[in-house]
Amino acid sequence: MTESASIMTIDRLVDHVSTVPAITGQQIDLFVRERVQEKIVKAGKAEPGTVALFVHGGYSPSTLAFDVPYRDYSWMEFLARAGFDVFAMDMTGYGRSGRPMMDDPCNLDPKQQDLLIPRNLAAKCAPKYPFELVNSDSETADIDAVVDFIRKLRGVDKITLIGWSGGGIRTGTYTSRHPEKIEKLIIQASSNYNRQNPDEPPPTLPRPGAPMTIQTRAVGIDKRWTSLAKSADQIEPGMPEYIWNLNVAHDPVGATWGPGGLRAPTRTYWGWNAKSAAKIKVPTLIMAGEQDDLITSNRELFADLGAEKKVFLAIACATHFAVWEKHRRVLHSASRDWLTGTKLLGADAGMFRADENGKIGAMT
Repeated sequence: MTESASIMTIDRLVDHVSTVPAITGQQIDLFVRERVQEKIVKAGKAEPGTVALFVHGGYSPSTLAFDVPYRDYSWMEFLARAGFDVFAMDMTGYGRSGRPMMDDPCNLDPKQQDLLIPRNLAAKCAPKYPFELVNSDSETADIDAVVDFIRKLRGVDKITLIGWSGGGIRTGTYTSRHPEKIEKLIIQASSNYNRQNPDEPPPTLPRPGAPMTIQTRAVGIDKRWTSLAKSADQIEPGMPEYIWNLNVAHDPVGATWGPGGLRAPTRTYWGWNAKSAAKIKVPTLIMAGEQDDLITSNRELFADLGAEKKVFLAIACATHFAVWEKHRRVLHSASRDWLTGTKLLGADAGMFRADENGKIGAMT
């Protein structure tokens, strides 16, 4: 546990009986970080409406996504300083949570194993666990374990969920299944949303494949992020290198595989579609950068939500990785306003746009 001014950082491991098919019924640790004002910890409970849980996406674990320890980049610290009790979790297969089946390089997707030759493998090998690792049900169970832990810890009935990218499908799916535990929902650029996605799991589960994938710097930093940034000042000089160094720190094993990268579990998803979106009645804020290919599907998600209170915010000069860009401040302030008053610019419904300077106005 560390402390900065009145903001505390508390790291915990939450016990969870896993429903991941490869280890069903076994105990697994789920890593959870809390950023919170000291007075809330001393009080032993939080006020209703002030507790939020961040859920990360497909590769970057929670503290890399939401608690970057540099200047004002930490979304978690921003909200904690605004008076909120903020948590973030690592899903199974990420960061400091349990990583079943993920230490054997043979369990990497065979299409990626060439990256590991000859440094880690002499030749390609068949996965020793020949299935995808996690799925919609097991990830919902992961989140439920942490949500219940937080509700008990802070004495609240409901919390807000905040998800980025793959965290969008995770938090959205969870909210559609457990609305009684969720007060509000905030999504930044959900991945995997499609109105026509199937409602049911595939007939064979777990689905055949491999349990693990890896993202290298050439893909995660260069191809998916910096090459798509179109504004000269949207990425601070040196930030891609800084983030990559944090990648290494968050996955020291993956850093030694081939050119180095972030390992992640393979995932079998279903149900993130128009039918499940219509089940979401809690107030929902959706944000997406205009340089993000997912902005169109997120507009469709917004339209399909069953919530009466719902706001969509498009952000100019922002990619999918706005959490590490200039307009991180737009994400920070908009989420604070939604948490505080369930409004953006005084409105609890509508579509808005942040311009290249971060100024928010109604979309025309």
